[in-house]
Amino acid sequence: MATSRQSIGALIPGAIVVAFIATIIFTALAALWQFAFINGDEAFYFDSYLWQVLSFTFVQAALSTLISIILAVFFAKAIYQNHFIGKIWLLRVLSLTFVLPSLVVVTGLLAVYGNHGWIAKLSQYLNIDYSFSIYGLNGILIAHVFLNFPFASKYCYQSLLLIPNQQRQLAEQLGLNALYTFRYLELPVLVKQLLPLSGLIFMFCFSSFATVLALSGGPKYTTIEVAIYQAVRDFELNQAVILSCIQLLFCCGFLLLLKRLEPKQAPLLINNSKAYIGNSGAWQKCLSFSIISAGALFIFMPLFAIFCEGIYYFSYSFLTQSLVNAASTSIIIAICSAILAMLQAILVLWTNSRLQLIGKNKLSEILMLLGSLILAVPSMVLSAGFFILFYSLTDIYGVIFILVIISNSLLALPFILKQLASPLADLTKQYHFLSQSLNISGLRYFYLIEFKALKKLFIYSFTLACIMSMGDFGIVALFGGQQFMTLPYYLYELISHYRYQEASFSALLLLLISFLFMTLFEYSNHDRT
Repeated sequence: MATSRQSIGALIPGAIVVAFIATIIFTALAALWQFAFINGDEAFYFDSYLWQVLSFTFVQAALSTLISIILAVFFAKAIYQNHFIGKIWLLRVLSLTFVLPSLVVVTGLLAVYGNHGWIAKLSQYLNIDYSFSIYGLNGILIAHVFLNFPFASKYCYQSLLLIPNQQRQLAEQLGLNALYTFRYLELPVLVKQLLPLSGLIFMFCFSSFATVLALSGGPKYTTIEVAIYQAVRDFELNQAVILSCIQLLFCCGFLLLLKRLEPKQAPLLINNSKAYIGNSGAWQKCLSFSIISAGALFIFMPLFAIFCEGIYYFSYSFLTQSLVNAASTSIIIAICSAILAMLQAILVLWTNSRLQLIGKNKLSEILMLLGSLILAVPSMVLSAGFFILFYSLTDIYGVIFILVIISNSLLALPFILKQLASPLADLTKQYHFLSQSLNISGLRYFYLIEFKALKKLFIYSFTLACIMSMGDFGIVALFGGQQFMTLPYYLYELISHYRYQEASFSALLLLLISFLFMTLFEYSNHDRT
């Protein structure tokens, strides 16, 4: 009887959070569908504009994924095959670009590839005609590759480390050249890992918003997310509802596809702590270092450009009250969102670890799936639902503030759950019964056992949530304005009004704040328990 009461009691924290998440998501979706039912306009369903938006969304996502994956394979292999100064730092930076604010990336790319960027000025100096346009499909692809290719490279590098060094030594003894080694030894391992990674990158590019909004350059290069935003902004809510339903349908389909692409079991390989580097010819080394140099230049040049131009163009007139308010609002929202996301994650994982302890694995999987439900709902769909629900309250600062915090915390929650789920479940299996015999329970158990054992991992998850919230431009794009402005929204306003010099400084500020969070992020990642 006591065990039964304990099991029911352990279910309550996770059930409350899951009910909270489900209520928010389904309320927003219900608002959208109710609006569509009352004000439906079937003529739009077969509008040519819809097919153009759909086809472009698919094309840009597919091309971005394909280019990112191909470049990542070659870049990771080149890094793996060589020792060089700065290799550790390069590997660390590879995992950071994925969480950089999209608008900071856009500003850096404009500084390098724009009409007045570094390459254009160099071409002018050398009397070379430079007609490349950063806007449209070109710019969207470059931005998506910049965000995803380094992350995919890190993933590929870790996959190459899985191949046992003995197999590489055997291949070398058999005289296999680089092409055959790649074909028979490395490619089978990479393919298993790259299929789910490709699905993730495709989904990320499919639902990309801030990057496409800033670099599309016109309605010809509009994705579904941007079309939803424009429809809400123009108060064409019927159109927004239809597009939101289409976006939701595709995202649910992608999630199911991702689930099927996940390897059923981990590859039976060894994770080598040190890469085995065989003998390679001069031309191979030359080719490898050329690939590493080109990849590093592509990654670092936009970041370096933001630093240089942010400092070069700096003027005290840029330090306006609006900038200070936007920066402070972003920092407060980031911290509040991270706290709320951590609280939700801890409650869900508390229940999850107890369910696993008593052998309720199926129920545990359902709980974790519901906790990550937000992944199936694009941020702009959720934002559009909120917009319809709270349209009459959009002038109230406190309401928008709370909505942004809730939205950002929900977006960060699946990533925190993924980080903490296994370690917390292992700790519970190890110390639960011992702590019960010592009468340690509740908050005291959490602090003495879980928090002290996983302190670094908690900090890591918290800073990750802060960074994600800091650069978010989803719900703020709809609710933002002169009364409520975050730093990404302020930066977007500057870019859209072609105030490039001021935008460079604001991007530098946003980048520095993100790097402050990243420093803590990297410290905890490097030294976590």
